[in-house]
Amino acid sequence: MRQVLKYLTDLFSWVRIKAFFFILLFLLAGELIRYLFKLPVAGNIIGMVLLFVALKYKWIALSTIKPASDKLLEFLVLFFIPYGVGLMIYFDLIKAYWLPLSIAVIASTLLTLYITAVILQKSGK
Repeated sequence: MRQVLKYLTDLFSWVRIKAFFFILLFLLAGELIRYLFKLPVAGNIIGMVLLFVALKYKWIALSTIKPASDKLLEFLVLFFIPYGVGLMIYFDLIKAYWLPLSIAVIASTLLTLYITAVILQKSGK
């Protein structure tokens, strides 16, 4: 019981709530930008790019975001369950086109890895 209370106290600590607030603030900014400019990109992607830019140019410190992002990464697997279950609706379609889908997934993964490597190499990291 003591460990549960300690875990909950840590989970809902002021530092973590403040960090989560900053993440939600960038999500809100992304959604607002998407809504105002009628962009065809999801608001959470825009918010993630804004957060990346803010972290890159040190407008916001990594230590401000890290408590919430570490906890979100801890539960990351749970976020994929709805998508996995949703894919089962299209099981017949996936079964019919498994080869082109597999090629597309592998090619896009390799392309993403290549582009990430090039960007990291160009940025000097």
